[in-house]
Amino acid sequence: MRPSTRALRALRPLIEASCPAAIGKVVREFSWELGAAHYALCIVQCTSDGNVLRLRYEDAPGWWEGFRPELPPLVAPSGWRSGQVRMVWRALDDGETSSAHDELRRLGAHGALFLVAEGLHPGDTVACLALLFDSPEAASRLETHAQLADLCHHAASLLVDAYLRLPDQDQPALPIRLSAREQECLHWASMGKTGGETAQILGVSERTVNFHLGNAFAKLQVNNKQAAVAQAILQGLL
Repeated sequence: MRPSTRALRALRPLIEASCPAAIGKVVREFSWELGAAHYALCIVQCTSDGNVLRLRYEDAPGWWEGFRPELPPLVAPSGWRSGQVRMVWRALDDGETSSAHDELRRLGAHGALFLVAEGLHPGDTVACLALLFDSPEAASRLETHAQLADLCHHAASLLVDAYLRLPDQDQPALPIRLSAREQECLHWASMGKTGGETAQILGVSERTVNFHLGNAFAKLQVNNKQAAVAQAILQGLL
């Protein structure tokens, strides 16, 4: 199955997404299917007082901060043709020089895609998607960068639309439920075990452990193991 097909299938749960954690899980799985080393999605509302961050999902806190100058020109719709994909691709082999290229070298990465999309019903809310690729091969799994941009633009549009369909955030939150495997992985994380050590204990791959930890992060709305363990303990889940 082609990477683009798997990535599109990863978007299916957005149809029934009813909480921010469900959207975060889709962002993670979509990015993984594309072979991205890091991902971040920001839901931004454009108001008369400026841009307001509503939600943020990222696999590693702040990895994209060095690329922050790339985003404001994309968020502002002026200067873009109607229907044009608002994106920028930065890669070490693109023949250009910028602070973004310096940041790629610092991170040991090959390229990064930054993209902004409105929902399926355009309005004042946009999704800012950032993907980091650590090798030329990872980014070239899709036929062209244009294909990658189109696919990510479609995904970002669906993601912001799913956010706009969420129930009133003032309503009581549903209780968080972790699966048995998610609890096991968090338990061993609380004991100071690494992903590799946990994988050996459970008899699974390290990628599987990271997958379950990622699901737990999304449900608990945190970005790292320490915070996940703390939240799970506070909520009586461990």
